[in-house]
Amino acid sequence: MFVLLFVVIVSISAYSNDQFVCPGGNSSYLPVTLPTGWINGSVNCFDEGAQQPALDIFPINNDTYILRENKCINYEASFIYLLFGNNIALLIDSGATVSPISLPIQQHVESIILNWCIINKKERQDIELVVAHTHNHQDHIAGDAQFRDKLFTTVVGTTVDEVNQFFQLDNWPNTIGTYALDNQRHLAIIPIPGHANSSIAFYDCATGLLITGDSLLPGRLYISDFSADVESILRLINFIELNRLNITSILGAHIEMTQENKIDYPIGATYQPKERQLNMSLEQLHQLNNELQQQWKDGFNRRHKAYYDTFIFDPIPSQLPPLQPDGRVAVHGFILLPLDKSNYVWISHKPMFSTPHDFQLVYLATITNSTLDPVPLPTNITRLYNQWTIQPEKWSLNNLINGNLTSFRTKLYKGNFEQGGTYLCDITINIIQPLLTVVQLNISEVEPYQPLRYTSYFLTNSIIATKTYIHLYLLHQIRVQPDFDAIIHVIIDPANCTTDIDPSKLNNLLGKNGNEWAFPGIDNDIGYRLTPASGLVRAQLLGDIYSTTCTMQIVEEIQCTIGPDFYEDCNV
Repeated sequence: MFVLLFVVIVSISAYSNDQFVCPGGNSSYLPVTLPTGWINGSVNCFDEGAQQPALDIFPINNDTYILRENKCINYEASFIYLLFGNNIALLIDSGATVSPISLPIQQHVESIILNWCIINKKERQDIELVVAHTHNHQDHIAGDAQFRDKLFTTVVGTTVDEVNQFFQLDNWPNTIGTYALDNQRHLAIIPIPGHANSSIAFYDCATGLLITGDSLLPGRLYISDFSADVESILRLINFIELNRLNITSILGAHIEMTQENKIDYPIGATYQPKERQLNMSLEQLHQLNNELQQQWKDGFNRRHKAYYDTFIFDPIPSQLPPLQPDGRVAVHGFILLPLDKSNYVWISHKPMFSTPHDFQLVYLATITNSTLDPVPLPTNITRLYNQWTIQPEKWSLNNLINGNLTSFRTKLYKGNFEQGGTYLCDITINIIQPLLTVVQLNISEVEPYQPLRYTSYFLTNSIIATKTYIHLYLLHQIRVQPDFDAIIHVIIDPANCTTDIDPSKLNNLLGKNGNEWAFPGIDNDIGYRLTPASGLVRAQLLGDIYSTTCTMQIVEEIQCTIGPDFYEDCNV
């Protein structure tokens, strides 16, 4: 297998005289025609045909293809790019799904290559397929396994060292590489760590396309290393300006924005009607750079999330200043959810849409120093038939979120302490870090349609006739007011799941805390919430590379209150 590969070193300094040079004055490639719409999922992903076609394939010219996964297979719906030269076909990213059953990405790509070879009077062995990546997150590399060990195929590794070695970048992240698909089609490889440590952008001389992965796209720009991102986006702009490159379009790896300015689809959305178009402009790259430079200049304590018409600037929590110490002081009520492990409990904050209670929080904790021994919690938790709540003294919710409050004394009640619950005893709650769910409620949030969604937390296993059944607590994800706050107890029989994961690993996947589940076809409305009357319901595990769906039995509703203040019982 022969790969034509050479590198030109380009300094990103604004004062450098070195230039990246595209070969030839006239490209033999056709201009690109970008699509105006894509497969955007379905209201009910369990409807017949909702997951077909599995892949949207669009040739934007004779030698360049854009592929998009069906959002009903994986909500990430990652965009994949296939670029042809006379010697090499370059696949940029491999999708968000592992299995060739759920998404046979390798078969689709091979079909495109074979058809291209027929049109161009070539044999398959004349073309080496190289699978590279914009970065190493699972939703961009999950399909790699389908390409490994295939004829005429090379899969590039995903670590910084492996990317460096393949593209011969000897001074990461300051080296700009050149990768040749043939004598006339060259790509610039530009390191842009920030979203991920191994992020790179691809500039295609033949089309003027700049492919940026998750670093710039019409959606949420998650920044995991702020200082690296500041340097990377400036490096990208300097590279473009220094070399006077023609940028026809900037193409990212997802669409998450609606056609309405500043409004995104909810995370995990499997249905996105009226999406914003994929292609972005150099002006939007400059907007991102200006925001990064200004926030860097303003300093860490003024760093923040920022909304633009076509993207949302969204540093991850570790890259943002902590909440103001001693803020949100109040009596913060919590739902206490027993576990079968002695004195271990899940704790769920009783939220509101207004401060100081404007957070959905869930964390694991232990109980110590009870004034009653043993702690009067149920011992058979496969059925609870009641609610336990705790009422601490006044303290700062910000301090709990920031990790500065690690334990507190509280009163334990059977029932809702705000609605006539029975006092049982005093206990100490010891917080096990990190907090598993931290979501701030936004009173002005606007969202398009999404199905009913819950987050799961492991309760216990029960074994009946040698079969293991998995018990979970499900917490309803509060989104747009008024909404409702609800916790239910469900049982999953793993035999009633369809998945691509090895059966021996399925129970661990289902019992993982913080899993997000969608219930396609059921509106996010209090009238359609999950209760024992729902019986058996089908759920889709979101963000899952194994395409897992399961039937759940709804055992009981632990609690439910109606927003925006969450005082009134849902059944009133």
